[in-house]
Amino acid sequence: MPANAQALGNYSQVDCSTTFQWLQRTSPTEAGECTEAAWASDNPGYNVDAVPAARLKKVQMAVGPAC
Repeated sequence: MPANAQALGNYSQVDCSTTFQWLQRTSPTEAGECTEAAWASDNPGYNVDAVPAARLKKVQMAVGPAC
């Protein structure tokens, strides 16, 4: 499956945790998985609709062994 991207808000509506905290708790950790997140302001011009998605710059958090 090609890498994909999403633009997310600052907080999880489920439990009011920050998006980074929520991603750290809920992202897959199996072999081959990688979830990265960064501030949009640190990645100007990033195209979330590109397939495959480009790697983020200034990553704030990463989960998974393939990161």
